[in-house]
Amino acid sequence: MSDTLTPATAWGLPGSRSEINPWFIAITVTTDARLVLGPGAFVIVMLAPVVVRILPKVGVKRLVGFGFFVFALAMWQYACFTLGTDYRYEALARALHGLGIATLFVPVSQLAYSNLAKSKNNKASSLTNLFRNQGGSFGIAFVTTMLARRTQFHQSVLVAHATPLDERYRQLVANLTGYFAGHGLSYADAVVHAQAETFSLLERQATFLGFLDCFWALGWFVLMGVPLVFLIQKFRATSASENH
Repeated sequence: MSDTLTPATAWGLPGSRSEINPWFIAITVTTDARLVLGPGAFVIVMLAPVVVRILPKVGVKRLVGFGFFVFALAMWQYACFTLGTDYRYEALARALHGLGIATLFVPVSQLAYSNLAKSKNNKASSLTNLFRNQGGSFGIAFVTTMLARRTQFHQSVLVAHATPLDERYRQLVANLTGYFAGHGLSYADAVVHAQAETFSLLERQATFLGFLDCFWALGWFVLMGVPLVFLIQKFRATSASENH
């Protein structure tokens, strides 16, 4: 069972990480992005020893199921972001994400070594790393491809409204033209700069919507890991700890 949960966890972690880091940097300044990402790391560091202590009492099944569920909730909370989302909401989402990760690392690792003899630990470690790398590579590739395609889709939808026949488009171009003209450009140059800035805004909006679609997809994929925990066979936790 660990050969399924390990790549599934690795699929979601790098996939979400490859989305979150550039996304926060794109919608905020670099300093603010670091402040948003910080709570997630803090939660992981603080909860790691707690998870080790409660694991024998709670059990692998419950912790892994809880981790996948919280992970999915965090992805969907990211998918609800808007340009008006404040720092508190972003930090709470990142902290929730860290809670899901913290409750997955230790139980999945213990499950990977649960039914192995101590002499087979080295080979098991190699296979575990292989599954993690494969899952992570697939997750990053999937998210990158999906982001590109969904961005193109949203761009094609938005471009349909960026015509002189659209009232809001005309107002935007007129306002930007007045802005650039007021900063020393000639009227002809101001119009060119206004159209270029309008297209730049359209691209950023399409990319933002593409990120949201990726987070929705990641949430549903991670949630698929919850039913898999019922396939985990019982094992003695003491033996697993000895194998480590």
